[in-house]
Amino acid sequence: MSLRLLPFLLSLALVAGCSRSEGVDGAAPGGNLGDVPAAQWQPLPLAPAVSAEVQAARDRILGPGATDPATVKLWWYGVSSFIASAGGHLFLFDAWESVGLQEDYVPIGREELAAIQPEAILIGHGHFDHAADAGYVAGHTGAALVAGQTVCNTARERAAQLGAMAAFPCLVLGSRESPGPGGLQSLRLWRDLPPLQVLQHIHSAVDPSDLLTGGLPLIFVPQVLSYLEHLNTDPQEIAGFLQALTDDGLVGQPQGGTWAYHLRVGDFSLLWHDSTGPIGDEEPEGPAIQAALGGFPGCVDVQVGAIVGFGMVTSGLRDSTLYVASAHPQLFIPSHHDAWAPVLGGGAAAYETQWRNALASLEHPPELDYLRDPLDYMVPRVFRVADPRWKEVMPGSACE
Repeated sequence: MSLRLLPFLLSLALVAGCSRSEGVDGAAPGGNLGDVPAAQWQPLPLAPAVSAEVQAARDRILGPGATDPATVKLWWYGVSSFIASAGGHLFLFDAWESVGLQEDYVPIGREELAAIQPEAILIGHGHFDHAADAGYVAGHTGAALVAGQTVCNTARERAAQLGAMAAFPCLVLGSRESPGPGGLQSLRLWRDLPPLQVLQHIHSAVDPSDLLTGGLPLIFVPQVLSYLEHLNTDPQEIAGFLQALTDDGLVGQPQGGTWAYHLRVGDFSLLWHDSTGPIGDEEPEGPAIQAALGGFPGCVDVQVGAIVGFGMVTSGLRDSTLYVASAHPQLFIPSHHDAWAPVLGGGAAAYETQWRNALASLEHPPELDYLRDPLDYMVPRVFRVADPRWKEVMPGSACE
């Protein structure tokens, strides 16, 4: 963002200068260096102690007790990006400051993401609205990047362009072709947490043939006022936004693959994905992805998933609804539905009624925590790991 409060800038400068010096020297915590194939990854250690300056930044931005190991917490900061804490670790799902035609609509930006010093950045896919700031944050903090190969490459290039010189490792998940949609990898990202399950799935897509088989476009009235109220007039930011537009192919299936992450802490489990593609029975990889979504170890207690994508043009909310039907979560939290881009990002209010109706049509609909922009930006969602509700299995679920 073009303007930042002085405390945030001071915290960021101190992050680069005195925090996580081992990343600058070469190997990150855990001994990983450079691009690391998933099979060779060395688990990250216990959550590191942070400097007083970083702790102060976390307290200001996230509130006290952000990394309480008895809880899992999520802070939404636009599109499908979340700050998350689990098992005492602080990390990111996706990394993009929601800036383009507008700015300062979301209350934090890339500077604050670096100031809180996340340990890792988990990327769902490499399009600009999900990964454009991965290099900035990793390059200022040494945070481990978990992503497809093209995302790792772009992040390193962007970090170098910005002079963000902290060395950071990248856990390479694969590419669009490898292991392929439906492929499931079990990775021990952290030494003290259960393995992370990473599912390769499919990015949202427009299929005109859907219109011939009963598909209908999603009709909604997009929010436009926010773009006028927060118009971006910073030439440097606009130039950076335009540069990132073509990241990982701009549209269509990302070259670096599309990934969903399933995380467990105690009896609690979280599934996060930043796109929802066509996974019907008629699709080549559809049945395999459906089975994987429904078979995660420990089930799915909370699913955080994109509900808006390219598929809405020809099949409405069909694909995003099928992801929920397959995963059988107890609670669903939508994302990628805020006013992040004119027309395509209609704003949460534009989709709420139709999404509620879509969930109600399921045989076993989950509870819904419908995030609304901008009211719910950076409002924490807190889940107590020891809550007895997580011991229950959602009706219809086949997981163990």
